Amino acid sequence: MRRPPPARRRGAGRHRDRSPCRGERAEPDGRGVIDTAIARLERAIGRAARGLVGRRHVVELVHLALVAREHLLLIGPPGTGKSAAVRACAAGTGARCFEYLIGRFTEPAELFGPLDLEALRAGKLRPDISGMLPEAEFAFLDEVFLGSTAILNALLGVLNERRYRRGHFDTAVPLRCCVGASNALPEDPGLAAFADRFLVTAFVDPLADTDLEALLAGDPVASVEPRDGEAPLTLAEIDALAEAAARIDLAPVRPAYAQVVRKLRARGVRLRSPAHRRRAHAAASRGPVRAPSSRLRACVASWRASSWRDGMRRDRHRRVGRRDRRAGRRSA
Repeated sequence: MRRPPPARRRGAGRHRDRSPCRGERAEPDGRGVIDTAIARLERAIGRAARGLVGRRHVVELVHLALVAREHLLLIGPPGTGKSAAVRACAAGTGARCFEYLIGRFTEPAELFGPLDLEALRAGKLRPDISGMLPEAEFAFLDEVFLGSTAILNALLGVLNERRYRRGHFDTAVPLRCCVGASNALPEDPGLAAFADRFLVTAFVDPLADTDLEALLAGDPVASVEPRDGEAPLTLAEIDALAEAAARIDLAPVRPAYAQVVRKLRARGVRLRSPAHRRRAHAAASRGPVRAPSSRLRACVASWRASSWRDGMRRDRHRRVGRRDRRAGRRSA
C-alpha cells in the first residue's frame, strides 16, 4: 500500500532567494552584485591611495572618471605626486594602460603607432597600433599640452569620439578614461580649446605643512598590490558600475540643476575649463555667456556617477548598521 505524500509545509515550493548575509533577502535587481563591485572599488581606491599623503582626492577623481567614462586633467607643479597617483590607479585595474611623456619633438607615431610595413608592402597605408594608444583602455599623457598640432588633432578624435583616424584607416578606440597632466594651464587659445575636452580639471598643490610628518613617516615604495590576495578591480566591474550609474533617474533634481546653470549664465560664469575662463571677462562684455550643450550633458554623466557612488556607499552603511543591530538583538 502506497503511503500518502507528506504534508506540504506552508510556504514550501516557493522560491526564496537569500543573500549570503543571514536573514537578508537578495535584491531582484542585482543589488548584491553592484554592492560587491562598489565595495571592491572602495578597496581599490584605498590601495591606490596607500602611501600617497594628501592625494586621496586625486585617486578618487581618477576612479570617478573611469566610472563616468570621462577624461581628467591634473594641473600642478612638478613633484606634487600627479604621476604617482595616476600610476597607482592604473596598477589597481585590469585595464590595458598606455602612458607617455609628451615633448615638443614627440612624433605622432610614438603615441599612435608606426606604419605597418607588411601592409605597406601590399600597397596599403596603415599604422601598427599594437600596444599603442588606440588600443588602450586607460591612458595617462604627461605634459599633454606640449604635443604638436598633428598629435592634438588626432587626440581630439580619440577623446571626443573614441575613434582614431589616419588617412583611410579608421578604428574604434576602447578608451574609458584619459588622464592628462601639465605643470600649468596653457595660454594659447587653441590649446585652451583642447583643454576643454577634459571634463574635470583638478589642481594638485604641494603638501601643506601639517602633512610633512606623515610624508616623512610614509613608505616611499609602498605597493598597491592587494595584501590579502584580492584580484585587481576588473574592467567588467567598472563597466557594470557605469551602467548602474547611467540608470539613475535625475528627473527630481533636473529642474534645480537647470536653475543653477541659468544663475551661472546670468552671472557670466562659463561652464568650461579654467583655461577658457581666463577670457570670461572679455567674452561677457560682448554678450550673454552660454555654456556648450555637450559640456552640460557630460556634466550630467559625471554627476550621475558621483551621486550614485556616494548614495550607494551611504545606503550600504545603513544596511550594514541595521544588520549589526539585528545580530546584536539576537545575541542578547
